[in-house]
Amino acid sequence: MNQIKKFYPVKGQPCEVIDFVKQHDEAGPYGEPYLGPHRHEYWELVWCLDDTGEQQIDFIDYPNKRGRIFTIAPGQVHQSADMGNQVRLISFTPGFIETDHRSTQLVESTFGVHEDRLPYLDCSEAGIEYLSPIFKMLIDERQREDCDWSLVGSLVHCFLRYVLRFSVSEISRLDKKDARVSQLISLIEQHYKTHKKCQFYADELALTSKRLNEIVKADKGKTVTQLIHDRLILEANRRLIFSTKTIKQIAFDLGFDDPAYFSRFYRGQMNETPAEFRFRCADNAT
Repeated sequence: MNQIKKFYPVKGQPCEVIDFVKQHDEAGPYGEPYLGPHRHEYWELVWCLDDTGEQQIDFIDYPNKRGRIFTIAPGQVHQSADMGNQVRLISFTPGFIETDHRSTQLVESTFGVHEDRLPYLDCSEAGIEYLSPIFKMLIDERQREDCDWSLVGSLVHCFLRYVLRFSVSEISRLDKKDARVSQLISLIEQHYKTHKKCQFYADELALTSKRLNEIVKADKGKTVTQLIHDRLILEANRRLIFSTKTIKQIAFDLGFDDPAYFSRFYRGQMNETPAEFRFRCADNAT
């Protein structure tokens, strides 16, 4: 079985900038690693300048749209069978621009680290006018033999700030959300392997289970338990295609004492067994 690969940036090059131009239906060897199925070990922005193509992120397909900027975080699964006619890409390693609390917050806000939101932001036409010259400066600097990485980091920082500024509808929506939902998402991310019951999270947020479920249901349309299950399934899927571990080992890694129960749980959520999912994804990757 062929496992989907992890992709790492070139050592000593913490940031990559690519302007994809579709020629003869090939991206060329320079961009090929970003097209095939891979698991991210870096932050990546995929900026679409027209409506052609699509991106698959964590096993879900999303259409390209002019002004749409896909935000793909470390650990996520990404591939693109059709990157699109006009797509620009910026990727950078964790820690490259997160040099202080403010810049760390900038990255987390852009990529929705503590938000259960769609993996993209839609930028206005006015935003494209601001982002285009910054991208050109990034391309120019990266092509220099004596590339100034501090300057590249500053330009990426500026790019992210403008992305947030001109993604007004999405950011405004997030500002109106109950902060406890974001706190819950963060807690689930930390504890979903060891704590699979709502009561733990309710206690952490000083709420009753009933009240927490009411808050989450109003925002997400799901219960706390459903959010925990979603996170477990996502991680199970990632491990099934990115490791050669047995299903039994994966079950233990995810905090299940009984592998048979894990398989029943998985089938109940996915309508197929873990083995069937692994085989199907490996076949698609091939």
